[in-house]
Amino acid sequence: MSYSTPGPLSPIDRCARLEVSGDLPEGGYAGAGARGVAPAEAPASESEVLGFGMKLFLASLTMIFGATFAAYGIIWWRSRDEWQGAVDSGEVMRLAAATVLLVIADVAAARAFRQEGDQPRAFRLTRLTLITASIYVVVQSFSWFPLIAQGDPDGDGTLRMEGFLFLMLTVAHAAHVLGGVVANSIVLARSTGGRGPQSGSLQMLYQYWRFLTVMWVAVLALLFGM
Repeated sequence: MSYSTPGPLSPIDRCARLEVSGDLPEGGYAGAGARGVAPAEAPASESEVLGFGMKLFLASLTMIFGATFAAYGIIWWRSRDEWQGAVDSGEVMRLAAATVLLVIADVAAARAFRQEGDQPRAFRLTRLTLITASIYVVVQSFSWFPLIAQGDPDGDGTLRMEGFLFLMLTVAHAAHVLGGVVANSIVLARSTGGRGPQSGSLQMLYQYWRFLTVMWVAVLALLFGM
């Protein structure tokens, strides 16, 4: 009977055997690094992946809103001599009410994120965000329909330019608020059965509502500043 003599072990095999035996030195096996074998990096956590994805998402939304704001500014510049203002006196109170509702939704989302350890409280705050944001969309809609109905002073089937720009900004923002309402609804639906909202979900909701609040301030600056 013949026995084969095993050949020399590679650095990777030696590292693997040391790891199994528990004799691997702290900081890794130097021989592997000396031969260009880099130690394996720890995989990114779920929260880090979600956070990176949220940053990309908000960056894309920033470009969308930036393009909308640029279009508003270009149209205003070209018609500034005949500009009558995008906000009528009757819209001021509705815009003020919408602002208060959005700020409440934003603050509730932020507090829910900070209260993630208290799941019942985080659930209630997330629900408050959902309710106030839904009311925000309803309040905004009260400005759209009369504007569409009364925005054709010449009777030629065209909307007054100022009214069109008001719709362009407020509808674009409200559409993203509605998207946040859907996201909040999904988080709350997954929180049933004794489970509170997850930390990663609360963080993303907080970031999203803070972003929409900042964008709304920019919308108001354009509406009242031009």
